[in-house]
Amino acid sequence: MNAKKTLYISTPIVVLIVLIFWLTGFIGLWNEGIAYVANNTKKFTTQEGHILQGKYSISIDLSDLESNIGKVLYNDGTYKIYVSWIDNTGSINSGGYRIGFRSRGQYSLAGASLISGGQHATINGNTFTTNMIAKMTAEYKNEIYTSSVSGVSGLNYKDGDDFSFYIFPNDSYEKKEISLNETGIVNLTVTDLYKNIWSTI
Repeated sequence: MNAKKTLYISTPIVVLIVLIFWLTGFIGLWNEGIAYVANNTKKFTTQEGHILQGKYSISIDLSDLESNIGKVLYNDGTYKIYVSWIDNTGSINSGGYRIGFRSRGQYSLAGASLISGGQHATINGNTFTTNMIAKMTAEYKNEIYTSSVSGVSGLNYKDGDDFSFYIFPNDSYEKKEISLNETGIVNLTVTDLYKNIWSTI
């Protein structure tokens, strides 16, 4: 009998607690992270976002691509960008050497922020777009190459996104300046990182 009474009493309390978490946004935030904040266009705006000044560099060992995973491009204690993958497609037609970065930010019910290669913007209050803002150069064998964009994602992770570049331009392969079997160290420099800020309206 006591067990039944306890069940009858505790069930409404649990339901009430879940309802409170749902109405206050804790459940949505826990499930979706930054995307939950970004999607709430009635409460949050992206107007305070801006490009960061500065250059951020890492050295990449082309003789052992896997050894580069985890190398940190940017870390200020709150925001972090690191190498999440790197590969060689084995063909000039598919881009050759490529590198991907993972960006991690912060979020709460009061707002969210993320430093990334991409800008996550809201258009007309209900349309979302992601634009690649960052630029990258590759210094190799005393030459500096402009890297082209491979891709940029939406807010695919609770705490951020990812973006990627082709390390060397196509014409560097065509001119035989770069092969698909390089073994040296290439220094990558990224500029124009973007600080996405979702603040209350």
